[in-house]
Formats: sequence, structure tokens, C-alpha cells
Amino acid sequence: MTTQQRRQAVLQEMNAITRMERGKLCTQSRGPGAAPFYKLQCWRNGKNCTRYVPQAEVPALQEALAGHQRFQELAEEFVDLTVARTQAQAVAERKKNSRRSKRNATGKPRDS
Repeated sequence: MTTQQRRQAVLQEMNAITRMERGKLCTQSRGPGAAPFYKLQCWRNGKNCTRYVPQAEVPALQEALAGHQRFQELAEEFVDLTVARTQAQAVAERKKNSRRSKRNATGKPRDS
């Protein structure tokens, strides 16, 4: 698979992610024998936000958190692929330009 094909595949996979949520899901308990409760913590606008989550919503929230994590991984891969492509293009451009600007064999200036 070429770099361009992989970039397209990454974009398609990113587009297929339909659920995302930022943050970390924490489980806490009020003591021995007490039912656990769940809270979602994340940073927004420089502040730590906490939202308590009913147990029935936990599976969907875990899926959304996994979606965000996967999106972040794909975004990093996309950046790496694009940087590699940019660097390869720069090398090719330098080679192309160096062929054009070679001086003649004697080192004398060309007559106009």
C-alpha cells in the first residue's frame, strides 16, 4: 500500500467513527457492599469537569471513549504519513533542482 493509499484509508476509518467522548471514566464506591457509581472526568476550557454517569449509560460511554482514543491514534498516524510524504517531496525537489543548476564541466561562466 502506498503512502497516499494509507492516508486515504486512515481518513476513511476516521470518518467511520460515529461516537466520541473525551475524558476518563472512573468507578467509585461509597463503601463496602455499596453499589459502585461512575463519573466521567475531562478538561474543558482549562477546567476539570466531572459528570456522573448512570450505570445503564456506561457501555455506550465506554464505546464513545474508545472511539475518541482510536481517532487520536489515527490522527497521529495521518500526521506521520503526511510528514513523511512532505519530506520525500522536498528531497525529490532538491534533487530535481540540483540537476538543473549544475555548472558546466570547465567551471567557466556560460556565454549569453
